[in-house]
Amino acid sequence: MIDDLRDMNRLIASHWLGRLESDEAAYVEFASACIAQFAYSATELTQLLARLHEERWNLLAIGELNRRYLTLIRLAANDTSVDGLDMLARLGITLRQATFFRALCNEDLERLAFGAAGPMMRFVAQTVQRGARLHALAGQHHASALFAARQSENSLRPHDAHHA
Repeated sequence: MIDDLRDMNRLIASHWLGRLESDEAAYVEFASACIAQFAYSATELTQLLARLHEERWNLLAIGELNRRYLTLIRLAANDTSVDGLDMLARLGITLRQATFFRALCNEDLERLAFGAAGPMMRFVAQTVQRGARLHALAGQHHASALFAARQSENSLRPHDAHHA
């Protein structure tokens, strides 16, 4: 079992450090415990497993979702009209991010979309589910508040505009 631990330590160190220098390899050999810590609590593992059972991750579908999302961002970034700036705000994209997307070629957009380990956007299902359970008018206000909250998070300060 201790040999398995040493092998695992070598694998972990090599993953993050690449080819190990002799002193790094020696250090890893001397380690009597795992050189990494497990990243999930038991509760997080239970939640992750439940989510993975619910969400049938389809890599092609995720790539297509990412591509459409990134394409929309790039379209808004390339639109220098007020409508483009409004859409960037609605997408939660900063001027610095917009500058990146303006320079992005199709090949790199595809590489990002299909190379990401999962969806390239954060989505909080509980927010939508809570809003959907509200009375229709309250739900409309709730949904509008998401945009208002995003605008306050990403409001452009003079410093940001000069460094975009």
